[in-house]
This record gives sequence, structure tokens and C-alpha cells, in this order.
Amino acid sequence: MNPDITPFPVLQFTDTPVDPKQYIEKGTGAAKAFGYVFALIGLVILAASTFGLGLLAVPLGLAVDYFNRKKAMARLKGSALEVGPDQLPELHQCARSFATRLGMKEVPAIYVVESNVINAVAMRIGSRQVIILIDDVVDSCLRSGDRRAIGFVLAHEMAHHALGHTGIVQGFLFQTFKKLSRLNEFTCDAVARALVHEESVAVNALLVLLTGPQLVPYVNRAALLRQAAEVAADKNSAKSESTLSHPLMLRRLQRMLTQ
Repeated sequence: MNPDITPFPVLQFTDTPVDPKQYIEKGTGAAKAFGYVFALIGLVILAASTFGLGLLAVPLGLAVDYFNRKKAMARLKGSALEVGPDQLPELHQCARSFATRLGMKEVPAIYVVESNVINAVAMRIGSRQVIILIDDVVDSCLRSGDRRAIGFVLAHEMAHHALGHTGIVQGFLFQTFKKLSRLNEFTCDAVARALVHEESVAVNALLVLLTGPQLVPYVNRAALLRQAAEVAADKNSAKSESTLSHPLMLRRLQRMLTQ
């Protein structure tokens, strides 16, 4: 190892296999079926209203998307830090371990991107499974008091890939049917919780996403959990999410703790 490089913290978790399908949130199947029916009806209406010509937009759109994604991959590779055996190898090894435990055929390409938000995202660019970690989420997790929190964030994004959420068809459904997207977030939280194995690690990660690292040491966690229970019990909380792709953070926390 280059002595001039500060080593990334080693992220150690158990090696127990995790079947992500066992953690699929209740109601996901029905929501997905509704999404497919809705999409099919849309295609039928498009075909009828354009005498079939509108259907030509589907393969054309896929072709345009393919070439745009190749450009996007090149742009990402040229402007972000690619994680690998020689670059943040501890994070890369953690991803390899998670992929093995999830039964994935390949380890997603991981890139760290500079931005002033605490976030991460899983996507498919062309044929590549990609995970983007914003540098602030990595830094925040490392400074949160439990550096393994970044393992939960990584595990959540890998769960999206393992469950096929980043495919073209499912990706379209999630963008147009927000309820399905929210259900998938609950699912991936549960999978990530199983991968990191310790509830405290998962709670710490969601706390970082909620407050940022600066306030983590000052948060009364017992009070936070009471607040999360109150939010989950309030029917208006779920109703307020109708236009959101992600559930409210405290609903995510409560759901993960009660699974």
C-alpha cells in the first residue's frame, strides 16, 4: 500500500447469504401488476389514437436511450472516482461481499461523485449496473460515529440491482407509479438491514440521511424512535407521500424496525 494514501476504513459484516426476495414489502406484487396494466392500457390508447404509428416511438425511444446511456457512462467515468481494487479497495471489497451474499452475478460499478447532497443512487447505464455514491454521504457516514453506516447505504443500492429495480421496464414503472417506488424503498431497507446484520448500523445510516453527520452525536435516539412511531401511526403521513418517490424518512425507520 502506498504510505502516502490514508487507508479507507475496513467494513466488516457477516458472510451469511441473504435472499432479497424474502424481504419484498407487502403489496409490491399487486402494485407492480397495476403498473403493468396501466402501462399496457397506455400503449393501447397510444396505438388506437395514432393508428398504430405511435408505437414506433417505443423502439425509437429505446434506441435513443441506449446511445444516451453510453454517453452518460463515458461522462460519469470521466468526472467521478471509480471504486475498485486499487481505489478505495475496502469499499470495493464490501461491495463484492454483498454481491456474493445476494447471489448477484456481477459487482455493480461504483462511482463517488462530488455534490452537496447526502444521497446515493442505483441505475443501469447501458448493460452496466451502476451505483453512484455522493461524496457527502460517504463522508457523513464515516464521521457519524459508526463508519459501517456506509455499508447500509451501499447495501440498499445493491438491493435495487439484485431485485431488478434498475431495468428499463421497471425503471419506467417506478418513475410513473410512485407507490411502487416507495414500496421498493421499504424492501431495499429491509435487505440492507439483513446484510449489515446489526440494527444499530441501519438506524445510524438512516439517522445520517435524516440529519447529516453534525447532529448525530446530539440526537436523543429514544425520542427519535418515539417520533418515528408517531409518524407511522398518523394516517396523514402516508397520504402526504402520494407524489414522492421515497417514503418519509421516519416512516422508513419505523418500518425497518418493525419488520
